[in-house]
Amino acid sequence: MSRPTLTTRPLEVTETGHYVELLYDDGATDEVCCCAAHGGSVEPGTAELALELATDLPAASCWACLGEETDGRAFDSWHPPSSAFSPAEYPLLDRIADRGFETVVSVHGLADDEVLVGGRIDRAVKRGVASALEEVVDVPVSVVTGGQYGGVSPNNFVNWLAREAGGLQLELGPTARSTDADDVRSVLEESVVSGPLAP
Repeated sequence: MSRPTLTTRPLEVTETGHYVELLYDDGATDEVCCCAAHGGSVEPGTAELALELATDLPAASCWACLGEETDGRAFDSWHPPSSAFSPAEYPLLDRIADRGFETVVSVHGLADDEVLVGGRIDRAVKRGVASALEEVVDVPVSVVTGGQYGGVSPNNFVNWLAREAGGLQLELGPTARSTDADDVRSVLEESVVSGPLAP
């Protein structure tokens, strides 16, 4: 197995910022993919958590997009819905689009200080991850099965990147992305290693 490499590709440059795509990948692994489509200043802390999780695991990839704007408008500029990401527009995503990962975890930021566990992955898996997170974070944790933060659309990249069309989507409030981030990552590492996270 070849060693993973970190590749970045500029997607857009403006007068006040830039938008970059990132891929940490060995070109072959299909076990775990950690994602953060709204990293950088868009949803701070998400890309760092996803990349650290991937590098801590024995066989994992990480795909992320990072947007930075000095005018504070990164969210407005670079926050497409998760169902709008297309391999045709994101070349590094295209490299792994047909890989069929056994486990896909997508990390997102949430304005409210809570944690929402969603995605099309098996509901029992979501409940298990939520229970483990409740033990380590100081904010409410809920399982979501629909709505704006449910992550259940088959067009959501977290789902179509997964072999069984069911990924795990985490919406993390400010505390879970900062003071509790290491504990969140530890829970996810343990869940993936002991799981894996699959229906």
